Amino acid sequence: MEYLVYEFPDYAERVIDILLEENWLVHSFPLSNDADIFNPSVYLYNTDTNGLEYTIHLDLNIYQYILNAFKKEKKNSLHRSAIALVVFAKLTNIKFDPTIAIYEKLNYRNQCPDELIDDLTLFRQIDNAKMENLAEFALSFTDAIKLPEPAYIDRSQLKTKLTEFRRLKKWDTLYVLVMKLTALYFFETRLSNEDKLEAFWCWCHEEFLFSLVATCLAIKMFGKQPTPKLMKYAPKCSAEKNKQNLVNMTWDLFLLDKFFENWVKKPDDQEFIYASNDKPLQEVLKTAIKIQKEGTVVNLTQDLSPSLISLFTATFDQVASEHERRILNVKDFQSFRDDMIMHYENALEVRA
Repeated sequence: MEYLVYEFPDYAERVIDILLEENWLVHSFPLSNDADIFNPSVYLYNTDTNGLEYTIHLDLNIYQYILNAFKKEKKNSLHRSAIALVVFAKLTNIKFDPTIAIYEKLNYRNQCPDELIDDLTLFRQIDNAKMENLAEFALSFTDAIKLPEPAYIDRSQLKTKLTEFRRLKKWDTLYVLVMKLTALYFFETRLSNEDKLEAFWCWCHEEFLFSLVATCLAIKMFGKQPTPKLMKYAPKCSAEKNKQNLVNMTWDLFLLDKFFENWVKKPDDQEFIYASNDKPLQEVLKTAIKIQKEGTVVNLTQDLSPSLISLFTATFDQVASEHERRILNVKDFQSFRDDMIMHYENALEVRA
């Protein structure tokens, strides 16, 4: 049996302890021990022996924590934990991908603000800073992060690239799914949670489209043990605030959907990790990963009654079937989806 010995700096264990406490990382690859997600030797060994490359996809919160560790005058524990993650990535040669966080911050305005480019430049500077200095910050030995000179960025070209498409693929579709779940959550008061879940699955199959991440969001909202704080819309809030809440929920789903898109399409030598401090959303992703791995034999007894488990299995079978799929008769899907957006925005009273 082959053994490799890796030597790490004295501060590595304390940095890892910070990340263990935060527990921000979710993954889809097999590990003999769940705690190995924070074991740098595992990554280095898999890189050296199997040629694997690892990428951490950042949500907007953690991206902002990393930036604010330098930008904010008053530092807090989240800033230090985020920099601990940067140190961990250096220990393990893991790359960061802040793309979705950047797109969420841009939120598809017609113009890309200079601030967004400045933030990306700062992020790269922090990512390229000396590991020892970053560790000192993460462990509260200093409040300062010494940055290298910024790398050259063609600002004009980057702005053009970021605003090239008005919407990322699937965003509007996920937006409809979020609004349908919200309408069921608040306005179908005669239905039980089980009935709402059944109604959502039937609607996805017959009237719209099936989404694994939206299905898992529904399970965590309406299942036997509903996860709090997943629903961000609230009838008491203003139309403007609720529109933003729905947009935020859609970005949450989009990031999860992107995780699966990367997972399905990834080469054998690449692995992806999702970093988020949103614990409710982590539960949605973990359920989706479990279903993706195990399919119809997945054990969902913690979330679903026996009758709903049977319905869930039947829904999976129906996804590949054309039976009762009225949406197949739609000639112009974009117009059809736009009409749905208008309908549900009016129903939820968020349409400008």
